[in-house]
Amino acid sequence: MGAQFWWFYDVIVAAAVLVCMFITIKKGILKASVALVGYALTLAIAFSLSSSISGSLYSKTVRSSNIKKMDQTLSNVDFLDDLIRYIENLGYDVYPERGQVERICFSGEDIEEKLYKYINNINGRKADEESAFYNKLHEGYATIINSYVSKELSLYSAEYASEQIRTNPKQFCNFMSLIQDPDNTKPAAQFIVDNYLEKPYSSQVKLIVLIVMLVFFVIMTIFIETAAGRNSHMEPSLVTHAISGIIGIFKGVVIIVIIAVMIRLSVVMGSDKMLFFNHDAIDRTWVFKYFYNFIKDI
Repeated sequence: MGAQFWWFYDVIVAAAVLVCMFITIKKGILKASVALVGYALTLAIAFSLSSSISGSLYSKTVRSSNIKKMDQTLSNVDFLDDLIRYIENLGYDVYPERGQVERICFSGEDIEEKLYKYINNINGRKADEESAFYNKLHEGYATIINSYVSKELSLYSAEYASEQIRTNPKQFCNFMSLIQDPDNTKPAAQFIVDNYLEKPYSSQVKLIVLIVMLVFFVIMTIFIETAAGRNSHMEPSLVTHAISGIIGIFKGVVIIVIIAVMIRLSVVMGSDKMLFFNHDAIDRTWVFKYFYNFIKDI
């Protein structure tokens, strides 16, 4: 399935609302009232607690695990060799010397300007316009780090890291000074994790916590709702049916939120270019995109 099946998301929204309305009307006003309170508390508690819980989980477990994985990856690659190979494939007909590139990158200041000057001096002619060279160099940074991150971590996090490097390439130059010692790549690994991977992985943890809490409180609400309606003998009326139907819509919204959280989690754990769960399809929806964008921004 691709973007042309965007309508499937809105079908899910309509189905969730209609089914919840039907079930709520059938159960009666008392159960519906209990459900309203329960689902409202479910949303309030889940969203308020998920941030603090997920933040602690990320800092104590996920961050250290990611640093370890990136450290292992960086110890098996050579960034400067990959950068030189990238420059050689730009079509400038230049073959930079490892020693020269190493001195420039480890100098700690004006790295890109020095690289541009060095590339121009190799053949004694201007290889490219300065701005064009910088753009290609930044794309090189992004491409190389993307390949490193995707070796052990998710494609989404690799894509996110690439985009952050393209947005702020000057910050990435700080990475150069951290790779001088090939036997100690942990500082460089920590730099990548803290600057480029924290947001996607903290979001991943938060979404997992949010799903667990939402599902748990929804199940608790269903039990309480069932118990509350056992001794209810209220006569149904048009008014009670209408109120129950409105409450059913709210229940449907909660179900849609849970679905949106699950889809968002599948994206951050994988990629936003997946066959079905992709942004192009979601952006074309009439209703579901609002739920997804709400979850995306939390």
